[in-house]
Amino acid sequence: MFRIKILAIVFLVGSLSSCNKFLDEKPLAEVALDQHYKNLYDVQAAMAGMYSGFQLEMIGKEQYGEKYLYWGEYRSDNFDRFISYTKDYVDEIVLNSLTPSNQFTDWSGLYTTIGRINNNIKYIPQAAELDSRITKEMMDDYLAQCYALRAMCYFYLVRVWGDAPIWLEPYEDVEQLSERARDPQEKILNEVIIPDLEKAYAMVDMEAKNPLWTISGGSICAIMADVYMWKKDYQNTVKWVERLFLAKTATGTSYGGSDEKNLQDAATWKTIFTNPLSSKETIWSIHWDYLKNGCACMQTSWTANNKQIVVDGGVWSSWFLPQTTDNPSPDIRPKQTLDVYYGMPSNNRDRFIKWYPTDPNPTKSDPWPATNQTLPVYLTMYRLSDIYLLYAEALNGLGDKANAVKYLNFVRKRAQVAVYDVNDPQLATAQQVETAILKERQLELFGEGKRWFDLVRTGRVKEVMDPILKRRQEDAGNLEMPGFLDPKNRVYWPIHRNVLNSNSLLVQNPGYTD
Repeated sequence: MFRIKILAIVFLVGSLSSCNKFLDEKPLAEVALDQHYKNLYDVQAAMAGMYSGFQLEMIGKEQYGEKYLYWGEYRSDNFDRFISYTKDYVDEIVLNSLTPSNQFTDWSGLYTTIGRINNNIKYIPQAAELDSRITKEMMDDYLAQCYALRAMCYFYLVRVWGDAPIWLEPYEDVEQLSERARDPQEKILNEVIIPDLEKAYAMVDMEAKNPLWTISGGSICAIMADVYMWKKDYQNTVKWVERLFLAKTATGTSYGGSDEKNLQDAATWKTIFTNPLSSKETIWSIHWDYLKNGCACMQTSWTANNKQIVVDGGVWSSWFLPQTTDNPSPDIRPKQTLDVYYGMPSNNRDRFIKWYPTDPNPTKSDPWPATNQTLPVYLTMYRLSDIYLLYAEALNGLGDKANAVKYLNFVRKRAQVAVYDVNDPQLATAQQVETAILKERQLELFGEGKRWFDLVRTGRVKEVMDPILKRRQEDAGNLEMPGFLDPKNRVYWPIHRNVLNSNSLLVQNPGYTD
């Protein structure tokens, strides 16, 4: 993995954007950037700094700071606050009462990573000219990773905030304007994200084995398919999924994409999360090593402290609780996602075990594996079942119901639950098929940073979250129970107050006041 390195290059590119003032900072180093890109080791350090910036954004610089989940899960119906131990910023998130002072409304960390990437894109070719060890193939691979990760950072900006400023060059000159207005999300998608991914795809070696911790050909195809699904461009989604099927896995075989046999076997499903290098399903994972980086102290990881967020009571009662009965569902996933027996009968719903090696079919007598705290954590960015279900959704959008249900059933069959009949009256319309696919995505990808974005992307936020928010609001003492107010605007997050104060050209998202 890319270990976080305390090197001059990391300090330099990090100084281009403090955690609160990226758009207002001036370069502090007296040595020009081009002097830091002279050889292979400088490039490797710069690539490490780029990935570490993104990794820290996803997992968090401190305990319970995992934006991977705050942005992608915690506003959804998957998780709720732990009422007896919670913080104001958590209440805001799960009750849809976000304010610009919430710590997770700050986009500066993404711009820090973008700043590092912009430096790499400009100066890695210079290092290749100075050091013959950097071959044309190596340089292209490095640049492909840079373009793709920049696209991913902007994709998070679009999905979380909507509009955002575009920076595609290093900030090197004190005379250069440091304030920029927000660009429309459609411009970011069409003029930054998609072109960056196209450049990455043109440069990457699609025959190379997937390295998993860095962006590969398969990762690029997966991100592109996700982007086109966000745009509801089903034709292009299908094209990029089918390109992904031809890409190489970590073991050197193609992903295939022809049936459920290309997915990880049911008996070793947990391997996707605990040993992704051995999984034929993994596309891109983040590797957080306890020995090098310390505890991956997320709400969904093992910590000795009280959790602020737990699995929502609705999904607990409908999916997890039935596993504790005398006749549990055959579904292989619930018991490998959450410790369903902990704290019974009330259950605190906070023992999320998806990232850790546990028995595939645990019993009440199995102890909670306390060694989890010192084990590595592999956060899944993309895997094949995620792509199968996106593919099914795109096929359904194109009117190909038969193949949409076929790919939905591949995931269900691997989970060992009943498959759908394509002629089932409950799947009579495209809307009903989409509902079935989204439900399967919720269960299969539970806790993998996808659910909130799925609800926003498909326009289902009000439909799904209104009754849940009314229940949560009543529990919080709000007897008016307004539900999800202003869904058109408040599906996006507000911009943090410090970010607004550092850039006079920024305008707050509608629906929020500063």
